[in-house]
This record gives sequence, C-alpha cells and structure tokens, in this order.
Amino acid sequence: MTAVYIRRAPDTSGRPAHWSDHALCRTAADPEEFFPMGSGGVKATQQIEDAREFCFSCPVRMACALDALTNRWDWGVWGGLDETQRRRIIRRGPATDLEKAAKAEWSAWASRRSNPLFEAYAKRTEQEADGHVRWTIKSTSITVRGRVFTAAQLAFEIGYGRRPEGHVRATCGRGHCVAPEHLADNLIRWQRDHSAAA
Repeated sequence: MTAVYIRRAPDTSGRPAHWSDHALCRTAADPEEFFPMGSGGVKATQQIEDAREFCFSCPVRMACALDALTNRWDWGVWGGLDETQRRRIIRRGPATDLEKAAKAEWSAWASRRSNPLFEAYAKRTEQEADGHVRWTIKSTSITVRGRVFTAAQLAFEIGYGRRPEGHVRATCGRGHCVAPEHLADNLIRWQRDHSAAA
C-alpha cells in the first residue's frame, strides 16, 4: 500500500478582522478592571466609573456595546455600559433599537461627566447596520466650546482622546463615515505605512 500525500498551501490569511482587534482594553494592565466585584459600594462604583472612563476613549466602543447587548453578557463593563445599564436596555424589549439605547445611556453618563464633545457627536450621528456611522445634519462642521470641528475631527478626538494631526480621513472606503474606528489622521496613516513597509 502506497501512502498518498496531499499538499496544501499554508493558511496565511488568518482570521478576519474583528472589532476587538482595535479595543483599547487589550492594552489594559489588568483585564479584571472591567469586571468589578458587585455593583454597590464605593470601591465597586469607582471601579465601574474608571472602566467607563477607559472605554470612553476606545475607538470600537459602539461595536463592543452592541456585541455585549446582542449576546447578553451579564458581567463587566463593555463598550462603556455596565451591567445595570445593559439590563435596563434589554428590559425595553426585542423591538428596542440597541444602538439608540446605548447612545442614550452614554449621553446620560456623558452629561454627568459634562463632556460637550461626546454630547455633540451623539446628537448628530446615527450608526448604520454595517458598522458605519453617518453624520445626520447638513452642516459639515460644528462649534463646541469655541472650537470648530469637522464631523471627522470631532469623531476622531472622541475616539482617540487626542486632537488629530493633519487631515482626518475614513479608512473604510466610505468617504463620509464618521465611526471613530474607521478614521485615521496623518500620524496614524504614517504609522500604518511604515509598519507595513517593515
């Protein structure tokens, strides 16, 4: 009996990109920071607030929150939403627009934090089913606390927690998308170009 060997090319494609590849929590020193023990008490409350604050600057916050809501994750802070907030959204019923509900929870939290940039963004954007975010007003710029932003600049600063360097462009192929995770400034594009060349 002769052995038959089948030759196959190695799988070099890897797995498809996933929102979690861009999650800031992947860089956290201790993942347990996002899973506070209990929901009451000063220590747990502070841990929840710290996790939300960390999530607030994450470029994939919406995708994370929607994943947690869709899959009904019970524990931890996901996409800036804690267990209580997620339960409140889910209790609204299956007809609930999860994205709008998540934005409402974020807006409530942001107003407590008094972040005018996030509030301006949340009021003027709408997430589309395919992960892109649409600017919903005709004006392509907005003034927040005396600073003028284009929609992309505003989304970038919220998503990355810093002012953009140079032009902000969508990297997803949709020129007018303002999803923070789909945006890059000159610095990010330069870093991507140089890491690809290495």
